[in-house]
Amino acid sequence: MAHHKDKKHICVSGLGFIGLPTACVLANSGYTVLGIDTNLEVVSHIKSLKFRTLELNLQPLLEEVITAGRLKVSTKVEPADIHIIAVPTPLTSEQLPDLSFLHAALQAIEPHLRPQDLVLVESTSPIGTTDSLAKKLQEHCSEVYIAYCPERVLPGNILHELIYNARVVGGINEASTVKAVDFYKSFVQGEVVATNAKTAEAIKLAENTYRDINIAYANELSMMADYHGLDIQNLINLANKHPRVQIHQPGPGVGGHCIPLSPKFLASSNPNYAKLITTAREINNEKTKWVIEKIKRSIRESNAKIVACLGLTYKPNVPDFRGSPSLIITESLAKDAEVLRVDPYLPDGIGLEDALKRADIIIGLVAHREFHDISVPHLNGKIVFDFAGVFK
Repeated sequence: MAHHKDKKHICVSGLGFIGLPTACVLANSGYTVLGIDTNLEVVSHIKSLKFRTLELNLQPLLEEVITAGRLKVSTKVEPADIHIIAVPTPLTSEQLPDLSFLHAALQAIEPHLRPQDLVLVESTSPIGTTDSLAKKLQEHCSEVYIAYCPERVLPGNILHELIYNARVVGGINEASTVKAVDFYKSFVQGEVVATNAKTAEAIKLAENTYRDINIAYANELSMMADYHGLDIQNLINLANKHPRVQIHQPGPGVGGHCIPLSPKFLASSNPNYAKLITTAREINNEKTKWVIEKIKRSIRESNAKIVACLGLTYKPNVPDFRGSPSLIITESLAKDAEVLRVDPYLPDGIGLEDALKRADIIIGLVAHREFHDISVPHLNGKIVFDFAGVFK
C-alpha cells in the first residue's frame, strides 16, 4: 500500500516520555503531526522551544520539526487520519491500574472521529482494555479502526529504538490489525509483528514482569549471599558460566516507569494466578528497605557523618529518575547523615572525586559507566557498600 505521508494527518495525545519522541519521529518521517497535551506549560515550552530534555538527540530533532512546521502542538484535539494515544497509565493509591488519563484522551478524540480513521493505543494497559474501549468508540463512529501497540524503548535511546526495535501490533479485528501494521511499517525499520489486541497487551506486561521476577531472584540471592558472607558479584559471574543460566544483576530495588507497574497490571485481572508475580514485587520492594537498614546500622556503628550515594537514576546509563529506589534510599539516609548525591545525570549533584574524598561511607547504588574506573586507593579507609556491581 502506498503511503502519502504528507497527506496523512496524525494526532498524538500525550507529549510525555513516549508521545513527544513519537511525534517528532513521525513528523521527521514525512507526516503532518499535531501533538496534544492537557498540560498548558508543556505545550507552551515545546512551542517556544524552551523544552529541555536529556533524551539523546531529541532537542535538535524537536527544534527541526517545529521550525519546519511539520509538528504543531496544542491542548485541543483536531480531526486526524491516525490518532495515537500515549498518555500515562499509573497506579491508583490502591495499587490498581489507573486508566483515567486513557479514558479522558479517548473522550477528547471521540467527537473528531471519522469513518476509516485509525486509533492506536500505546499506553500500558491491562489485558482486554483496548477491546472494551473500542466498543465505546464504535458507538460514536462504527467504521473506525482500533489497535494496540506497546512501546518498548529504553530512556536515553528512545529515538533510535522507536525506529529499530521490533513492534507487536494487535487490532480489535483483522482489518484493524492490517491497517495498524501498515502504518507502523511506514516508519519502523524493525520487525512489525501482527497479533490481536489482547495478546499485544499481554506481551507488554509479560515482558516487564519477566524482568521483575528475575531481578527479584537476584535481589533475594544477594541478601542470602550477604548473610553467608559471600561476594554476590563473584557468585553470579561464576554461576552464569553455566551455559543455561543467566542470573540478572541485583540492585537496591527496582525502579523506572514500566517494570514496577506491569506486574500489577498483569495481576489485576486475575490475582489468584499471580502468586509468583506478586511475591517478586514484594521482594524487590523489600530489598530497598533492607539496603536502608544495612546502611543505617553502619552509620550508627561507625558514627559516620557523611555518606556518598553513587547513582540515583533507576538504572545504569539512562537519564531517567522515575521510580528510582536510590531516591528513596538517599531521602531516608538524609535523616541520619549528610548525603552526597553523585550522578552524571543530576544537574546539581556533587562531583565524584569530591564525594569520594569527603565521605566516610561510600555506597554504590547504580553502576553508571562513569563509576567503572574508580581506583581502589580512593576507597581505602572508607566503609564501602556495593548494591549494584558499581565497583566490580
